[in-house]
Amino acid sequence: MRRAGGFYAGVLSLNRVKKTVCYDDPGSYHVYYGDDVGNPGTVMSTLAWNCVTPGLTGAGEVVQTAFRVAGDSLDGWADRLASAGVPYRSEVSPFGERTLCFSDPDGTALSLIETWEGRSGQADPNSKADLALRGLHGVTLNVREEDETIDILQKVFDFQLVSQRNGAMRFVAHDGPGGTITLRMIGKSSRGRLGGGTIRHVAFRASNLDDRSEMVEKLQSVYGIVVSDPIERTYLNAVGFRAPCGVLFEIATDGPGFAVDEAPEQLGQQLQLPAFLEERRAELAAILPPLA
Repeated sequence: MRRAGGFYAGVLSLNRVKKTVCYDDPGSYHVYYGDDVGNPGTVMSTLAWNCVTPGLTGAGEVVQTAFRVAGDSLDGWADRLASAGVPYRSEVSPFGERTLCFSDPDGTALSLIETWEGRSGQADPNSKADLALRGLHGVTLNVREEDETIDILQKVFDFQLVSQRNGAMRFVAHDGPGGTITLRMIGKSSRGRLGGGTIRHVAFRASNLDDRSEMVEKLQSVYGIVVSDPIERTYLNAVGFRAPCGVLFEIATDGPGFAVDEAPEQLGQQLQLPAFLEERRAELAAILPPLA
């Protein structure tokens, strides 16, 4: 996803809140984008390699990531995308929401969905505030059929089924950023292939390690799901598991946060390495791909 960095920071005006490396493959960048400090519910991360084979989406895959924008701002966003040479299409979601659908330079499917909280009057297409992303709206997953993933969303992650229309199920945990997930039933279909333009996993919030432990205990005792060993990423601590629908889920803690090794006003400016890679800084700086 080497080409996408300039897109997220430029066209979408997200803040780069951390520039580090993939701890398992330190020859590639791991870059996080979000609001000014990377609050939970606003963050999307990308991996950047010198060469990567394009991926394929299929069943058991994240097929679209949606961002929230101000009500009545889609026309202004359409102008911005057109000015940047980004093809887009206007659609109405299965749940009646006006959306703009497009892709990043690596082919990752994205959309913008209008939200109306805290707004009165019409959006100003010349206002930076009115043309600012307001965090993630949610993700859409392609699944073959209804399975225990639905139970897990509701009984482990506290989502509620709020609508079921046109072969899609909408779940909402809260009305803030990142509170929505949609399952789209596509029937018998082949699995996708991880690569450029695909989404590796979806992260669900845990306020702390105790909160995460409670979720893991439910997954193991009720559903018999095997969860990974804890994954330490400096800014969060996570565990991963394969949901019954095939999508890789993670449960990630809110902290320590992105300011643990940088001042808040300097987030994302310098390459940050974990302690075990610090002695390789010069070597890695020479082999890491350029970021757009």
